[in-house]
Amino acid sequence: WMIYGAKVVMSGHVVEIYEYERDIKTGKDNKDGSKSVGRAGKGANEEDREKNREIVLSRAKREVRRLINSNVDAWGEKPKFFTLTFAENVTDIKWANNEFKKFRQRLSRHIWGCPNNLKYVAVIEFQKRGAVHYHVVAFNMPYVPHADLERMWGHGFVHIRAIDDCDNVGAYVTKYMTKDCDDERLREQKCYFSSRGLAKPVEEIIDKEDLDTLRVVLSPNKTFEKEFESEYVGKVSYHQYNLKRKYT
Repeated sequence: WMIYGAKVVMSGHVVEIYEYERDIKTGKDNKDGSKSVGRAGKGANEEDREKNREIVLSRAKREVRRLINSNVDAWGEKPKFFTLTFAENVTDIKWANNEFKKFRQRLSRHIWGCPNNLKYVAVIEFQKRGAVHYHVVAFNMPYVPHADLERMWGHGFVHIRAIDDCDNVGAYVTKYMTKDCDDERLREQKCYFSSRGLAKPVEEIIDKEDLDTLRVVLSPNKTFEKEFESEYVGKVSYHQYNLKRKYT
């Protein structure tokens, strides 16, 4: 068991601080003191299932944001953001996901001569007509001609650009993870994919004295703050800092 009242999450150049009104005791439950959330039981009512789904989606967005920010500067290339669409009205997620897998393997072979070297995070989104498409951040991908990308994709339009004007790429990408991720076709499935071997965000427990010192040091880089209530730990004070920004 461990008891603590604050933690720091570092995702690349983005730092988040959580301070809790009531101390958290870690154990079999989650680090925030809540019970584990996964599938709502068979006996759960509709309200409980929807609440559970909202929690799962919120957690997925947080995971994607942190994973992207942990890797944007980690691979020696300017990150690339691209969208893959289907010209046909493809709505079968299983089939579409297999086509995406084959595409990333072809792309990796094209660049490195092996099928699984691409470092990426991909998010599924749905068009109004119901068609699947993908938003992808590639972290170690050098320049590849657009015509080659469309040829390797082979299903429709590819839009790509290098990301050099955004200091919170994770937040930029997760705006695409809207309620579309609550599509019935994604129930019991992840609404994003990621490659193996990515850098992971780092979480550290912090005591009150160190917390006060850290806040002073990071104060010029503060980008966001809020307070909210948790049924498990009471009031939570949240602060986010971006080391690529500095405010006076």
